Amino acid sequence: MQLINTLTILLAAAGTSLAAPAPTSSTTTTSIQIEERGSSTPLIDLWKNKSFLDLKFTGSGTLGTCFDLPSNFQNIASSGKARAGFRCTIWVKKNCQGTGFSFNEKPGSKSFPDWIDDKASSWKCVKDE
Repeated sequence: MQLINTLTILLAAAGTSLAAPAPTSSTTTTSIQIEERGSSTPLIDLWKNKSFLDLKFTGSGTLGTCFDLPSNFQNIASSGKARAGFRCTIWVKKNCQGTGFSFNEKPGSKSFPDWIDDKASSWKCVKDE
């Protein structure tokens, strides 16, 4: 009986010594520092067809920075939504030049106006205020 009690105590002690240490506050601080440096964040979703259907592009980047659409998504977007808390603008020309069209998350734009439908070449997002 004494052997069983000794083994039980040893196993219990081994279990506590193998436990992982609690996370330190430096882990949280590192995450916050990355956020503050302007890490790439998903900001915009564009779809090839109206009503948020078919091929989808998700644009990630830094707020307030202009991005050209990738070559496989140039001049084909027909609907789009900004991610929650953002307002995005798409432009008919690269480098956010020319005429732009803006939308937010809700309701988004289920159908782009004819003048920009299948004509978007660049995008930029800012905080929606």
